[in-house]
Amino acid sequence: MSSPDAVALARGLRARERVPRAELIALQQQRLDALVAHARERSPYYRRTLPSPRGAVELATLPTLDKATLIERFDEIACDARVRSDALRAHLAGPHAHEPYCGELRVLLTSGSSGRPGLFVYDEAGWAAYVAQFLRVTALAGAPLWEQPDLRVGVVAAKDPTHASAQGAMTLAALGLGRLRPLPVTLPLDRIVDGLNDAQPEVLHANASYAALLADEQSAGRLRIAPRVVTCSSELLTGDMARRVEAAFGVAPFDFYATTEGLWAAQCAMHAGFHVFEDLCIAENVDDDGQPVPDGTPGARVLVTNLFNRVQPLIRYELPDVVTHDGEPCPCGRTLARIRDVHGRSDDVLVLDGVTVHPLQFAALAADPDVREFQVVQHGDRLTLRVVCADATDRAALGARLTHRVGAALHELGVADPQIAIEPCRAIDRPASGKLPLVVAEPAPPVVAQL
Repeated sequence: MSSPDAVALARGLRARERVPRAELIALQQQRLDALVAHARERSPYYRRTLPSPRGAVELATLPTLDKATLIERFDEIACDARVRSDALRAHLAGPHAHEPYCGELRVLLTSGSSGRPGLFVYDEAGWAAYVAQFLRVTALAGAPLWEQPDLRVGVVAAKDPTHASAQGAMTLAALGLGRLRPLPVTLPLDRIVDGLNDAQPEVLHANASYAALLADEQSAGRLRIAPRVVTCSSELLTGDMARRVEAAFGVAPFDFYATTEGLWAAQCAMHAGFHVFEDLCIAENVDDDGQPVPDGTPGARVLVTNLFNRVQPLIRYELPDVVTHDGEPCPCGRTLARIRDVHGRSDDVLVLDGVTVHPLQFAALAADPDVREFQVVQHGDRLTLRVVCADATDRAALGARLTHRVGAALHELGVADPQIAIEPCRAIDRPASGKLPLVVAEPAPPVVAQL
């Protein structure tokens, strides 16, 4: 991929952000029609499952694609004979996983938080469009890398070459866009702090929970940087986390929502929700029955139709993400649809004593100033709250406070007798993806520990 490809695409995408909605919808329809025609012609799976088009494609009439089907029918879904699951997984397990497969295909894995990692492939044109969306994010945040290629950029994220963030960083470095200093999120915190102090980034990017950790390090004086832009992704950025970042660095963080499947959305300077890059992807917010939900109402999942991936078409692919759309126009004047809130994954929902508990019910932990990081571990109807404490914390008082607050919230939901243990941690181990799972399940009963 040459530099002008992704850069030219990013410029074009930026120029289209304020066109009339009717023009944007017409472009979507044109690209959808072309995608469906391509999929029916080149993919055995879609040739069998998609109806023959009669005029413009009606997206809502097409079948959905779930993760299990994508994994089981992977080879049939692909539109390229080289794209075969066994060969791609062997490539990712080998010494050249960081290189394109067959010299041109980017092969990525999702983090597999549900237990089954998804496999996704982009050809050169598709990958250029993927990278252009990140460039579009930097422009929305006020730091367009194609105009300021010498910006010092600190990236605290995954190092694993099977993940999109690592592949994206390598691509930007190859294109000479930004003086990148990548720091694997799996390094010890003190080494990451040392690396950032050395790099002095003007733009700082980190997973949301790690950005909050870095804010604490900055406030404590161990981290000493002055970024003019901070961006976050990959995890839920709560209001309390955002306030910690702004207090520490003096700038409000720009949150963005990016999926390996190709759906991206990002905040503008108004910080009033996420502009969906819907000229490249269609996002349908639906309930448990697959029916559209009205604006202002959280859905159960998002159906993603990737309009730019021709090697592995994803048409109405089910993402278990809980989002709320906003039907009001953004004050910035952009006409792109907006996601008001990203609530997390429906996979993270707990059932305690027969009561459904959304991860946002644990917001009291994120809001407590003495909590640096936390994770909720479920053992049947019992919970362990893993907590990394701030320095000089009265641990006994914090434990009592958290147990009371979380217990009261669960009781109000209908959990008759919440069973909660507190487990103090120096740090919570992160997987190679860098994402800190908010909720995990473990079969063994918790060991009650005192803070």
